[in-house]
Amino acid sequence: AAMLPRQTNPGTALQAASPAYESARLFRMIGVGVDVMRAFGLVLVLVAGLSVFIALLSALEDRRYDLAVMRMLGASRARLMGLLLLEGGTLAASGGIAGIALGHVLTEILGTALQAAQQTAVTGRIWLPQELWLMVLALGVGLAAALIPAWRACRADIAPVLAGG
Repeated sequence: AAMLPRQTNPGTALQAASPAYESARLFRMIGVGVDVMRAFGLVLVLVAGLSVFIALLSALEDRRYDLAVMRMLGASRARLMGLLLLEGGTLAASGGIAGIALGHVLTEILGTALQAAQQTAVTGRIWLPQELWLMVLALGVGLAAALIPAWRACRADIAPVLAGG
């Protein structure tokens, strides 16, 4: 069985292949593609975390006066920090939910197009338990990104901010 492809391919116009060898080669090629897609996904998550960090830091600068007024009216440092962490978590959770939902919708559209072309069946209707880990990751990245702006907000001196208007 191992010698048949070597004897058939050079001497005739036929193409012989070993199913085990070709299957192993296909899975090696697909495995590399999956690893590349995972790495690309990780880079996207890191860029999204950086984006949330920049957005929250910018929002902190825009709302310094409002946060100082809240502190003057009796809001504790911990409450202020919790509020900004909640904002980062909410932003990350809503982005994660929207991203997963959009991914399923686009996968279903792709599946419909592939089915019309009589290709491989793909569906976006299947929800995997591993997708919950994506939500946990998104929430963790959002909270981590909100930590520094929240820390800066709770440690800020309110007198100069209120004096500056």
